[in-house]
Amino acid sequence: MEVVLLFTVKGHDNLMTLPSLKKAALGLTFSALACSASAGPVPAPRPAELQQQPNIVIIFTDDMGWGDVGYHGFDDIKTPNIDKLAANGAHFPQAYVSESVCAPSRSGMLTGVYQQRMGIYGNSSENHIPRDQPLAMEIVKDQGYATAVIGKWHLGDPTGKPNERGADFFYGFLGGSHDYFRSQTVDTGKLLLAPIYRDDEVVPPIQEQNGYLTEMFTDEAVGFIERSVKKDRSFFLYLAHLAVHHPWQVPESYVERLKDLPVKEGVAGEERRHFAGMVLALDDSIGQVMDTLKEQGVYDNTLIVFMSDNGTPAGQGFAQPRRKKRNETTMSSPGPFNGFKGTNYEGGIRVPFVMQWPGVIPAGLKYEPMVSALDIVPTIASLFEGTNTGMFPFDGTNLLPYLRGEKPADAIPHETLYWRRNEEYAIRDGDWKLTFNRSHGPRTIRLFNMAEDPGEWDDLVGREPEKAQKLKDKFDAWEASLPVNRLSHRPTNRNFDYDKGHRVNVKEFNRNTP
Repeated sequence: MEVVLLFTVKGHDNLMTLPSLKKAALGLTFSALACSASAGPVPAPRPAELQQQPNIVIIFTDDMGWGDVGYHGFDDIKTPNIDKLAANGAHFPQAYVSESVCAPSRSGMLTGVYQQRMGIYGNSSENHIPRDQPLAMEIVKDQGYATAVIGKWHLGDPTGKPNERGADFFYGFLGGSHDYFRSQTVDTGKLLLAPIYRDDEVVPPIQEQNGYLTEMFTDEAVGFIERSVKKDRSFFLYLAHLAVHHPWQVPESYVERLKDLPVKEGVAGEERRHFAGMVLALDDSIGQVMDTLKEQGVYDNTLIVFMSDNGTPAGQGFAQPRRKKRNETTMSSPGPFNGFKGTNYEGGIRVPFVMQWPGVIPAGLKYEPMVSALDIVPTIASLFEGTNTGMFPFDGTNLLPYLRGEKPADAIPHETLYWRRNEEYAIRDGDWKLTFNRSHGPRTIRLFNMAEDPGEWDDLVGREPEKAQKLKDKFDAWEASLPVNRLSHRPTNRNFDYDKGHRVNVKEFNRNTP
């Protein structure tokens, strides 16, 4: 028996086909909830009261800046499907990743734990997430989920391959970057041409399939969802797109669709349009995933998470100089923020982030307090009793009670967040942020008031010495609890003697810095 339900959420009509009476009953529950939510403040049921386990889709993009989505107010980019996610769910203007480069950020997101606790400080093939620290896939697999990893892995060789870390199905590549149009069937050491795997088998080269990597990942994601629903299995999909990471490759058809995009004149504008074509291919992918969920009758019972692994890269564009400075970007954009990928300025660590779950997460919610990628796995784990968090407890927080208004009005998920990558570090404590970016300058410890100066223009370290010292001490106290990186000599500037009473005097440090 097939039941067709038409319901309205904040003015949007949604057609849902449910293939069984069991799912029809579930759909009716969600339909009523959605209508209640749009009509007034009637709360949705607690997740624990739902009739079956929700499906989970994490879409993790690569090198997508804060200024690369339409819902943040930018009209020189087109992201209609991402914008729909934001309109139908919650979005977070102050969302942070746990690091400003790919591998550490992914390690933190997939565990809910600061990756530094596992000795991970940068992009290294030797990064190791121990087997007794479960990844998201392993957590939900224990709950009976069908699990898939599709796209970019990049978690380090000792971590193991996806099929060894909770993925029933894997389609993608193991390294940090790849060509979008070409691959090889043997590993010759050429990173961009590395083999594409289906589980442990190498697939034919991309060029022999006349493929484009973003579209190929999308097709595999759609197929996994369809197979899971056919088997009546709750599913977990980690769709880790390479887009919109370098190399800047996209079929011309996507760029053609953007011929009326309002961009700057000249080379800069054409480079932004080309990049927007890559974003449009990514956005189409998200739209296809959403359409598949609707067609399969599981859209309303699916938690969708969308986030970028880090911010805008400084190296971009076809014309020289390719290394950009503030307000000079021609492709990806950090929006109004300072810094780029690889820095602990906002442009490197503040990213787009959306969570959608109809009837559970309020539609159109703009959640202002700062949140972290570390919160994704604890939010998922909160749906199950007795989740094994592994050797380290979560550093992230379950966001659902905050989004659903179940916490006091003044409660926030995080008062303090920390970053450490090689020699560079930062701490944000309330509205204050202390940061040190040695390789990206200046080589001094800097202090910013994020409420008044989110663009990090005005360094207050000289005018607020006590505040700067307090934050430096708080960061060092946190770092003193972390293990030394077994794989590298970095960080070399760590205050190893903090526990013995040694304090780094910020004023003196800056005075002695050339």
